[in-house]
Amino acid sequence: MIYSWKKIVRHGLPLLTVCVLIEIFAGQILQDRQETLVLFPIFLISIPVINGVGGNIGSVLGARLASGLHVGYISISLKDKEMHENLLMSILLGVITYVILSVTIYYIYSTLLSYNSVPINLSLLKFVSIVLGAGVLLVCVVSIASVFTAFWSFKKGLDPDDMVAPVVTTVGDMMGIVLLFLLIGLVGI
Repeated sequence: MIYSWKKIVRHGLPLLTVCVLIEIFAGQILQDRQETLVLFPIFLISIPVINGVGGNIGSVLGARLASGLHVGYISISLKDKEMHENLLMSILLGVITYVILSVTIYYIYSTLLSYNSVPINLSLLKFVSIVLGAGVLLVCVVSIASVFTAFWSFKKGLDPDDMVAPVVTTVGDMMGIVLLFLLIGLVGI
């Protein structure tokens, strides 16, 4: 495969344009829900962590899938064993990472940054439940987006390496915000 910057721009620019518009919409969701974030700044700290970890895991999965598709050890099939193993490891990595990060954020926020400023109705268990729930759901969503984007782009003759990262980042940013607020509502904060 010969790489040409013109070809990469021609294939990537429409996708990047759509991604920018979706990111603007995600920012608007944050703007509309700013009262929740002002009351609970610990969640404001958590948004970049949730989105960053989800996007990183989805991007790594996409890169592994793209490499596997190029080399030939992964086939374009939802029944492919290698794809399933990569998918399961991504989800497991997400669970472990979100548990560690949520506990760390809670303790750093409550002891070092703002002693006794965590609201009484936000226990460690509630906070970990919200961040872990939003994070694991996000990893599942970005993993599915990663698999389908890699498979679709490879099937269409596009380079999955150029397509997966923008899609996963955009889906991760949008869904991370939506899932966090959904879990905040479900837990009853």
